Amino acid sequence: MIFKFTSFRSWLVNLLKISFVIIAVMFAISLTFTIVGFVTFELTVNEIKELLGSRNEGFAFNMIQGLDKHIENRILAFKELTHLNIINDVLIDSNKKYERFQEVKSQLLIEPSDPEYVETTPFLGELEDRVLTDELLDTIEFYHDEYDYDVIEELFVTNAYGANVALTSGTSVYSQSEEEWWKITKDSGLFIGDIQFNENTNFYSMVFAYSIHDDNENFIGVLRASITLNDLLSDFSEESDVLTIPGRDVLLLDEQGRPIYVNQNILLSALAVPYFENIVNGEDVEFFELEDDVDDFKLISYAKSTGYRTFEGFDWTVVIEQDSSSIVNEFIELRNSIITVSIAGMIASIIGGFLISSTVSSPLKRLTRIAHSISRGNFDIKIRKSRINEIQTISNSFEDMATHLKKLIETEKQLAEAKVKIKNERLTAIGELAASMAHDMKNPLATIKSSTEILKNNSKQTDELKEVVNRMNRAIDRMSHQINDVLNFVRVTPLELQSINVQELLESAKTSLEIPKNISVVIPTSNFKIKGDLRKLEIVFINLFLNAIQAIGKDAGIIQCTIEEKNSSAVITIQDSGPGIPDDIFSKIFDPLVSSKQKGTGLGLSTCKNVIELHYGTITAQNNPTAFIVTLPLLS
Repeated sequence: MIFKFTSFRSWLVNLLKISFVIIAVMFAISLTFTIVGFVTFELTVNEIKELLGSRNEGFAFNMIQGLDKHIENRILAFKELTHLNIINDVLIDSNKKYERFQEVKSQLLIEPSDPEYVETTPFLGELEDRVLTDELLDTIEFYHDEYDYDVIEELFVTNAYGANVALTSGTSVYSQSEEEWWKITKDSGLFIGDIQFNENTNFYSMVFAYSIHDDNENFIGVLRASITLNDLLSDFSEESDVLTIPGRDVLLLDEQGRPIYVNQNILLSALAVPYFENIVNGEDVEFFELEDDVDDFKLISYAKSTGYRTFEGFDWTVVIEQDSSSIVNEFIELRNSIITVSIAGMIASIIGGFLISSTVSSPLKRLTRIAHSISRGNFDIKIRKSRINEIQTISNSFEDMATHLKKLIETEKQLAEAKVKIKNERLTAIGELAASMAHDMKNPLATIKSSTEILKNNSKQTDELKEVVNRMNRAIDRMSHQINDVLNFVRVTPLELQSINVQELLESAKTSLEIPKNISVVIPTSNFKIKGDLRKLEIVFINLFLNAIQAIGKDAGIIQCTIEEKNSSAVITIQDSGPGIPDDIFSKIFDPLVSSKQKGTGLGLSTCKNVIELHYGTITAQNNPTAFIVTLPLLS
């Protein structure tokens, strides 16, 4: 009995390790979620107010910007009419006729605004142009057909003296020169009137007047257009239709806070909205909250007109009003949903904890033991089948991983052994090549050197002959030294250190080679000195120069050398104009037996690297353009 109780307690303890934690965590999350849902209700409402206020700010700003842009487009579009040739020609002709009547006008001594003016000056009627009038009527008809509603209510043109030249409606022929709008237009070039209601057409409209100038910028007349408010607010009305929903209203206020447009209706109210003072004292784009007796509170988001490009704006304001009912009601439903889900989550957490513990914990423990076994290098594992597909998939993956890792380690071991074997064989080949070269070349070189000495001693001593003999001796010495360097690739010899001028080192390497006529070698002047083995370093730069010459080939080219000081080191760069190093061997060019030339041994750059590193320096390469950078410590 005691044994059974102990076993049960042990099983219960193991079960609680995972089930209790899962149940506790899930229950705590659900409980916290529920509490937070209650506590933060008001805070969330405020956040939603901020969100909706900011969102409505954005709507209002976009709408007022779109309105200003549309009005500017209309202003510019009708201003283009002032550049029509027919208007300019008619006005110039009209002004000439009018000038001939000046004397009559002065004799009559009648002001243009007097009723007798028209009766005593019949010539004013003759100034009207039927062709221009028809052109203006066609313009009105064109806009109506284009937009399928009335855009222009009236168009007429006056000459430079205010006399009407073309009328699209009405019968007035008196002079406009004494009208305030005409004077402003003449002085400033543009007049924009207030919103007016025409009882005859049953339209709200605004007057836009433009001064007209000839090619010499002389004032020749005025174009006046009455544009319907339906057109000016057409785009605005479409956006308002989208935004207007129950609980949210869209308004357009004039500069005095009076509504011009309310919920898809154009009207001109005589009273300003009660909160207009808040808008006047606020920022250009902002929102604020108003207490409301009927609906608890109301959010007011607005954006003031700031103009668009050349249009300075009308000081109008777009306002979006949002009632609290459209905010809180939706959130209450969300809160109730959260509570329901939280309670269900608490119950599900308790049930799920026991289910997860009994079905997942044991397989997970087995997988943990398998992972530890694999990490210690034991790949001979046995997988027990599980009733859970996911656990079984993971178990199979562990088994496959162990098998593949075992094969991979064996393969890598074989590859490593093969690489070592290949490297040893290559080094053996290098040793054999070096021995063969030493045997086949040293004796002939000694014979050539002896023959050179005999030639030098038994010939007439001229400067040219001395230079030739000396050059031959140096070449023989370099060849002998190069043979020794090949041998030293596997056997390092001590350096014969001395002070070396870098420029003289490069010049000596250049002189040792026969430079083709199609290639120029540029070596700068330098006083930098290094400490090193002259013969070994000379062979390094002979090798680099020779590689550059071979890369350039028969094409015209240049080998540019630079000598700089950096971090107490001499940085020597040898750059050529050749086609560059093939990409497939660029990363391995300093490895032994790697060469892009058919007849190359592949030891040149590897030997250069060994020599430079013996001098505590570095050598690197770059492509496009090809350059080798040698860094050697300066002589202190």
